[in-house]
Amino acid sequence: MKKITFLFICSVLSLNLTAQQTISFESSEGFTLGDVHNQNSWISTGCGEDCNISTQLISDEQASDGNYSFKITPDALFDTQESPIMGGFYDFATPIDYTTAVVSFDVYITEQGGSDFRFALSGEDATGAGFFTVLINFGYLGNIAVVNELGEAFVDAATWEVNTWYNIRAEVAGSSITYYLDDVEVFQSVLVSDYNFTSMRFVHDNWGGDAFIDNIRINDEQLSIGEFSKDTVSHFYDQASQTFNLESANSTISNVEIYSILGSNVISKSSASTTETIDVSSLSTGVYLAKVSINGNTETIKFAKN
Repeated sequence: MKKITFLFICSVLSLNLTAQQTISFESSEGFTLGDVHNQNSWISTGCGEDCNISTQLISDEQASDGNYSFKITPDALFDTQESPIMGGFYDFATPIDYTTAVVSFDVYITEQGGSDFRFALSGEDATGAGFFTVLINFGYLGNIAVVNELGEAFVDAATWEVNTWYNIRAEVAGSSITYYLDDVEVFQSVLVSDYNFTSMRFVHDNWGGDAFIDNIRINDEQLSIGEFSKDTVSHFYDQASQTFNLESANSTISNVEIYSILGSNVISKSSASTTETIDVSSLSTGVYLAKVSINGNTETIKFAKN
């Protein structure tokens, strides 16, 4: 068994990229079942001179969109790794402006207690040196972690369960990032480095379990949930009555879901009114996220119960 020494993988690839892009790994996009390496400008982790691992696959075992997905899976030829480095890498032909980027992907993981799985975006400085900009880690114990507000360390933002499709979305504004799990805001943080995105990667540390990646979307105009103005919905938490109160200026509220900061749904309530009062007395003191649905659109509002 052997370790793979990895500092930073950069590759020269050619792909015509528009500001908006979707990758679903389908045959209609030119993908075929099997080794992902050299398919549509994807490469797998290097294992020496003129060598790349061949076990990271286009698979038809799982898919959130269509029939195929990208499967990152352990390779028996290599030992467990100290950090997630084994998987697939993709370079953008044209750098993505980091100040306004929206990136989304679906992920399905088969095992807890095995590998850490990680999504990363990276950029380059003027000399071509590579730096990570966005990091999302699916921990082997079931936590989803992102880099904290200081850009110094991973902190837990949500949780995941095995054999479940999740959508992860990162919306960047300047150097700030808002993370969403299944359209629910779970954390706000900062870019690790302020560089335009030049590549992305999905990797693991070879401990066990598989992750399927699908429906990668870059700057898709339909991604952002902020489709109605926050000004149209007023809200406040009433400490005396322990209620969370909403009022829509123009339209009927159809549904309200309350989530913990870790992404667990704690209250769901249907509505058919422009006002809604939700009893949150059963909830512990802390920060919560209210996902409000109006006219088929959603808005996520953060509030604190104290």
